[in-house]
This record gives sequence, structure tokens and C-alpha cells, in this order.
Amino acid sequence: MDPPQRAQTNLFDVYLRLRPPQTVNANAEKFLLVEEPEEGDVPTHITLNPPNDRRRAIEKFAFTRVFEEDATQLDLFQGAKVLPLVEGALAPHGGDGTDGLLATLGMTGSGKVC
Repeated sequence: MDPPQRAQTNLFDVYLRLRPPQTVNANAEKFLLVEEPEEGDVPTHITLNPPNDRRRAIEKFAFTRVFEEDATQLDLFQGAKVLPLVEGALAPHGGDGTDGLLATLGMTGSGKVC
């Protein structure tokens, strides 16, 4: 008899926000592709397809959600569910509050605090 299947849960959510292309490189060939989600879903996977002159394999990465180049700060704030995280930590309606962590990673000047 097989053991019962448990639903997979993640310890944390990981979101990816793609920076809009710089005007200098606007016509450059894209090597990062956002995979089309199923109908009614949000994008969750990207594929890195290195230029042909490199000896790297095509790689696929999964995220909780991918925010494309046209996403605004408000889209990110609402889509990543930041408000419930902050409210849970501050416990504005009483109670003890909950632990929470929001970390942003990226290159200097990439818009982490805009």
C-alpha cells in the first residue's frame, strides 16, 4: 500500500519582476522568455535561452509568480500580497501578530526600493 500523498507546500513564496528593457538595448534579441500561463492563470515560469555563441544549456525556472516588464509597483504590491504580510506582523486589529519577512534582491539601481 502506498503512503498517502501530502499536498506540496512551499516554505516561502518567490516572485520575479522583470526590469523593463533599457532604451539602448530595446532591439536586442531576448534570451529570457516568460512562458504563457494556462487560461485564467498568472505566469510562473521563465526559460533562459542563451545566445547561440555561448555553450550553455537552456534552463527553466519556476516562481510563485512572474511580473513582466510592464508591471507597475502597485501590481507587484498587490500581486505579491504584501499588505496582508505587513498587517499580520503589525496586528492592527489586536492580537500578537505573526512573523513575516519581505526581502528584495537585485543589482544596484535595479529598482528595489522605488
